[in-house]
Amino acid sequence: MVNSLNGLAAGVVQDSLRNQNSRLSANIANTAAGQRIARAFEVISSLSTATSLQTEVSSLRTASLNISQASSFLQVADGGLGQIGGILDRLNAVAVQANSGALSDSGRQGLEAEFQGLVSEIDRIAGNTNFNGVNLLDGSLAESNQLQTSTATGQQASGALSFAGNVNAGETINLNGVSLTEGVDFTAGGTAADTVSNLAATLNNDSRFDGFSFDATGNTLAINADVAGEAGNQFTIDQAGSTANFAVTGDSLTGAGVFSLSGGTDDGLSAGDVSASGSVNDSLITSLDNQAASTTLSFSDASDIQAGDTIQIDDGEGGFTNFTFTAGAPANANEIQIGSTLEETLQNTVSTLENFSGAGDFGVRQLDFAIDGNNLNITASQSGNATDVNGAALDVNLGTTGGSITNTQLNNGSTGGIDVSNVTADGFAGTIQGFNATFTGADSAQVSVQVGGETFTANIADTNPNTDSTVTFTSESGGSFDVTLAANNGQSLSNQGDADALATRFDAAFSGVEFRQQRDVNSFVGTGQLVGASLELNSSQFDDLQVDDVSVQSGLGGSAQLEVTVNGQRFRSDADIGQSIGANETVTLRADNGDTLAFANGENEIDLSTNNDARAFEQAFSNGLGLDDGSGGARFQIGSGSDGDIRLSVGNASTEALFNGEALSVLSADGAANALAVIGNAVDRLTAQRADVGAFQQSLDFAAANIESAIQNQEAARSALQDTDILEASTENALLRAQRDASTSTLAQTNRLSGNLLQLLVN
Repeated sequence: MVNSLNGLAAGVVQDSLRNQNSRLSANIANTAAGQRIARAFEVISSLSTATSLQTEVSSLRTASLNISQASSFLQVADGGLGQIGGILDRLNAVAVQANSGALSDSGRQGLEAEFQGLVSEIDRIAGNTNFNGVNLLDGSLAESNQLQTSTATGQQASGALSFAGNVNAGETINLNGVSLTEGVDFTAGGTAADTVSNLAATLNNDSRFDGFSFDATGNTLAINADVAGEAGNQFTIDQAGSTANFAVTGDSLTGAGVFSLSGGTDDGLSAGDVSASGSVNDSLITSLDNQAASTTLSFSDASDIQAGDTIQIDDGEGGFTNFTFTAGAPANANEIQIGSTLEETLQNTVSTLENFSGAGDFGVRQLDFAIDGNNLNITASQSGNATDVNGAALDVNLGTTGGSITNTQLNNGSTGGIDVSNVTADGFAGTIQGFNATFTGADSAQVSVQVGGETFTANIADTNPNTDSTVTFTSESGGSFDVTLAANNGQSLSNQGDADALATRFDAAFSGVEFRQQRDVNSFVGTGQLVGASLELNSSQFDDLQVDDVSVQSGLGGSAQLEVTVNGQRFRSDADIGQSIGANETVTLRADNGDTLAFANGENEIDLSTNNDARAFEQAFSNGLGLDDGSGGARFQIGSGSDGDIRLSVGNASTEALFNGEALSVLSADGAANALAVIGNAVDRLTAQRADVGAFQQSLDFAAANIESAIQNQEAARSALQDTDILEASTENALLRAQRDASTSTLAQTNRLSGNLLQLLVN
């Protein structure tokens, strides 16, 4: 019995000893590893949480390293921008020095050499500043949603007259409605080449042919429009109405022996793309009054248009081009398919009229067509009246079952005050100031103004006219503009002081006028359902334009609406565009300040009748503008989540971007003055770029501080769950050792007691 009790006691003590040894071993292992949880089975939930926290901390530490790299990236970019800023300062100083009439030719050439060398150095820095092989300042890291416009010019119209022999006395040449008679208007020379040379000189000095240039090459008289655009194609050559014998190079019109110039296109800045608004602030010039001739065709519903109905548009040659509505698919270029709704029929009408070319198109190609609800607006492409080959206003007739027309003759246009429809200089935007006048005689002066890289000059024979008098300011390659001097409100000139006063009055007159340009948006790329589509911006300023958002509302239950936000300014479609945008239809979006965006659809009709249709168009339009495509800038992961990234963009610091495409020179005082203005704008652009870099750097600093705080807090949380408390572990180790020693001693005593009892029984 005693042995059994002793054996039971020993077993209990041994079990306790084994447990104490196990706990002591685990505690020693945890203490040695520095972790509270050394094995997964010990505290499963705590281990899971601690492991997750450890992963998060590791990710944040990597993000912190990325922020450090991003900061270095920005520092390198800012260093390059700072160097370019220093060069701009020196360029400005050189331009100031060159803007002096006292410089010798050699001195000016020396300044030009330094100037161009500094310009090249800017481009070298912009092209070679990089971080780990990534170029920073050449524009490759600019925002992808930047709205970029084209400053290229379209094609100029041209034609030629070729003379097989000399012009005889009294013979006539009929150009653009003007009959020129040998011996009265020009003089025949000894040879045909001499006569052509005399004719070119006469035409170039005849104000009736302003806007066109004439060059003599042997027996050929070349005619070129001074500015680009389709408007130049309207110049006519009436071979049949002339008595002189010559052959013509140009477009043959339907009238026998009548030709027009050809090749003029509106694929860049061209005639009609610059406009003026506001008020003339000096009585020197008549009030601003530039209106394009127009008429409106109004319909109530689809029944107003039936098969066989027509729209007749003056062909410009004494007749009409009939555009006929048809129930089936059009068989000819002048047929318009009737749609299932009035909206669709009007869309088809615009498409047909806008794309019509060939015989009978002299009139229609001078016009623009747009839908406004149930109306079709027909407007001259330029200010003033649209005219036929003889200078008479074009006619429009409506031969439909229903509907009405505002006026049948496009003679309600005007070009008063300041007419800039023939300007193609890309700097002609905003407010124009800085007129200069040179006294050339009693009440006569040469007046000029520099706009961008172009100097516009007018020789005014009478600065104080008795009747309204139009003078033309011309430039070498930027086109021309007209100013109408008001009767009896001019400036009398008797010396240079009076001429200076005249220049001051020109500045005052122009101070209240704002000039806008209509430019192609070349950063818009139409693909998918928008293939062939294009976008035009009409504005007074084009620098640093960023597209913020695109929004499209469907026509479900009403009319669709398109909205584009640029630099916080909203452009909204104001016309009732219904539930679709037809092929080749143009939708105009207007901003509160008068700027417009014109969306010209391509070859596909766009259905906007449902919300899904609207979303698809919105996405396609956004992609066309570079939104939501994940491009632009350099991406850095600065957070642990999938959305924890930042895109750092740096603007283009090349001279092409900083100087807005202008090639600067200080070889003349005028060039130096222009360079000063352009460099001032370049400094503003560069300052804005450095400010953007600084803003990104500040964001990174805040992100770094936030990540450091997150690392500290999450590391503390993980440590509380997983790391060993050394003081607590040491105390527990001492306790377990004491318990183990006590158990060992108890076991030994139990074993000795059992032995003593056994010895007593034996004895």
